[in-house]
Amino acid sequence: MKSGWAACRRIVGVGNARTWERSALPIAGFSFKRVEKSRGRIAAASLIVLLIASILIAGCTEVPNPTATPVAFDPTPAAPGTRDLVLAGASAADIAAFAAEPVVLPEGDASNGEALHTSLGCAACHSVGDDVIVGPGWKGLYTRAGERTDLEAEDYLVQSITKPSKFIAEGFTNVMPAFDYLSDQELADLIAFVKANE
Repeated sequence: MKSGWAACRRIVGVGNARTWERSALPIAGFSFKRVEKSRGRIAAASLIVLLIASILIAGCTEVPNPTATPVAFDPTPAAPGTRDLVLAGASAADIAAFAAEPVVLPEGDASNGEALHTSLGCAACHSVGDDVIVGPGWKGLYTRAGERTDLEAEDYLVQSITKPSKFIAEGFTNVMPAFDYLSDQELADLIAFVKANE
C-alpha cells in the first residue's frame, strides 16, 4: 500500500508545490476547496452575527435626555389702553360720566384692520366669512352687533374687543383675550375691516 502522500499526489497530479502541500494529507475524501468555501461562509455568518449584535447593543444603550434650562416666569404687563389711562385715578362720578359718553373713534382704514386681523391673531378664531372657527365669523358681524344690545354697533364692537367678557354671543364661550391695549386708531381700523365684510 502506498502512503497517503503518494495517493494524493497521484490524484492531483504533478502541480505546483502549494498544491502538493495541500494535497499531502492522507485522509480520503478530504478537499481543501470545501474547507475554503466553508471558511468563507463561516466568516460571512460571523460578520452578520457581529453586526446584528452591535446594532442590538447600540439600541439598548440609554441615551440621556437633555435637561431643559429653567426659564424664569417674568411676564411683562401690557401697556394700558387709552381708555384705561383716562380712567386711572378718576372718581366714581367721572367714571360714570366717561362710560355714558359714546365712543368716538377716528376714521378707520380697512386695509390696516385686515393687517391687524392677522397680526393680532384674530384670524385664528374668527373667519372673515360666516364660518365659525372658535368665535363667530366676521361676515355680517357689524349688522348683528347693532342688533344685540342697546349699544350702537361700533360701541358694541369696541366693548367686545377691549372687554370681551362683557358680551358673549349665545353658543360661544369666554375664551377671547382682552385687547384693551389697542389704540383708538387700531380699534377704528379693526371695525372698518369688520364693516368691509358686510
